[in-house]
Amino acid sequence: MKYLIALFFTIFLSIESEAQDLISNPKAIPAMPNPNALPVITPEKKPSIFDVKPKNDVPDLWSDKSKVEFKKEEFANPADRYTKRMNTRSSTEGDGDAKAFRRDQYFGDFRTKSETIKVMYRDPQAVDGDLLKVLLNDKVILDNIFLEGNFKFIEIKLVDGFNKIDFVALNEGQYFPNTGGFIIMDKGLQLYSSEWNMSTGFKASFIIVKE
Repeated sequence: MKYLIALFFTIFLSIESEAQDLISNPKAIPAMPNPNALPVITPEKKPSIFDVKPKNDVPDLWSDKSKVEFKKEEFANPADRYTKRMNTRSSTEGDGDAKAFRRDQYFGDFRTKSETIKVMYRDPQAVDGDLLKVLLNDKVILDNIFLEGNFKFIEIKLVDGFNKIDFVALNEGQYFPNTGGFIIMDKGLQLYSSEWNMSTGFKASFIIVKE
């Protein structure tokens, strides 16, 4: 009987000790999930025009960090441009119907009191080997002229009355027709200027009347 009382007393002390330990050191019990609770959804962030930073592709011309480089314009020699232009085939020379150039051309008559006149001439289109001769009143005064890109001139002594001057095409050069430009000068003043386009054997003419 004593042994039962002692065992009971021992068990009682053990239970009391554990109860005091729970009171002094409580332990948290995890909560059970609620099956009826709704899930928490974080709203999606949509892009806004205020979030977009404008892109600046224009360089700052006044900033030292600018990569813009200004280059000094280089100008070609005017003589080189002139030579290149004169040696480039014209868009009209060598095109079209060659029959259209098989005709004489008359540029009119002019009056002067001068003893001489000066006639300047050149090839205004492609310098392609155009040749001609010059006649005064049907007499040859220059028998073989090569038309270049630069102006050359002849000074013609006039007779009283009519002076018919003819430029006769000796060939058509590399590209038809024979092309030439001329200026009639009287005492340093320009009387007339024009151009001819003609086939071989045809002529460009004008008359100077010496008063």
